[in-house]
Amino acid sequence: MQPVYVALITLAGILFGALITGLYTLRSKRNEYVNDYYKMVIQRRMTAYENLEALIAYLRIAVVDKDNLPYHRAFAAENPWENVFRRLLDVMSEGLWLSNEAFATVRELNHLFFRMSVSEGNAVELAKRNHQTIANAREAIEKALAADMLELHEVKRFLRRKKTDTSGFVATALYPVAPNNEVQKHPK
Repeated sequence: MQPVYVALITLAGILFGALITGLYTLRSKRNEYVNDYYKMVIQRRMTAYENLEALIAYLRIAVVDKDNLPYHRAFAAENPWENVFRRLLDVMSEGLWLSNEAFATVRELNHLFFRMSVSEGNAVELAKRNHQTIANAREAIEKALAADMLELHEVKRFLRRKKTDTSGFVATALYPVAPNNEVQKHPK
C-alpha cells in the first residue's frame, strides 16, 4: 500500500475519532447543564415546600377553650392575623415552585382567612366557629404536599404542567356580598 493512502486513512481515522469524541463531549456537557438546572428547580421547590410544611405545622396545633370549643392555637397570639398572613405570604411568594394543586389549596386557605379577618369578632371566636373548616383546608394542603412529594423528581412533568396551566388569576369576592349583590364595605 502506498504511503499516501496510509497517511490518508490514518488522518481520516483521527478526524473520525475527534468528531465522535467532540460529539460525545458536547452531549455530555448538555446533559450536565440540564441536570444542574433540574437540581436548581428541585432545590427551589424544596424551599417552597419547607415553607408550606411550616404553615401546616403552625395550623396543626389546636387547643380547647374554657367553653370546651376547639380552635387553632395560631389565633391565640397577640397579633394573630399578622402572624397567619406572614406565614401565608412565605408560602405564596414561592407559589411558582408549588404544583398548581398545592397553590390552589393555599390560595383557598388565604381567602378563608381574609374573609375571617374582615369579619366582626375577635380572632379566637372566629377560629372557634371555623375550626373544622380550617382543619379541612389544612388537611387538603397536607394531601397536596404528599402527592407532590411523590413526583418532586419529575421536573419535566412539573414544568410541562406549569406551562399548560390556564388557571391564571382567580377573581374572588373578598368582602361579603349582600343579597342584592352589592359588596358590603369593610367595617372600620
